[in-house]
Amino acid sequence: MASPHVAGVAALVVSRYGVEDVRHGGLTLPGAVVARHLAATAADTDCPSSIVTYLAEGRDPTFSASCLGDARSNGIYGEGIVDAEAAVTAPLGR
Repeated sequence: MASPHVAGVAALVVSRYGVEDVRHGGLTLPGAVVARHLAATAADTDCPSSIVTYLAEGRDPTFSASCLGDARSNGIYGEGIVDAEAAVTAPLGR
């Protein structure tokens, strides 16, 4: 369920920092700028202390995952947990 949340926060970033799109109307901001800003304002999150399993949901053990990486970037939380407030209040580094 991370994708819908990230897409929503990306829309907030464009609404806050975007520039007028005279050709298509509305606001625009390059995707790479939005991606960098989301990554820069995400909350760094350490790996879970145990292996993540989905056995309780009826999945077989092949769905279990160990987490590699550190709080800055890892296999479970990627570059962190999106932070909407930080994304719309931190200065945009284009």
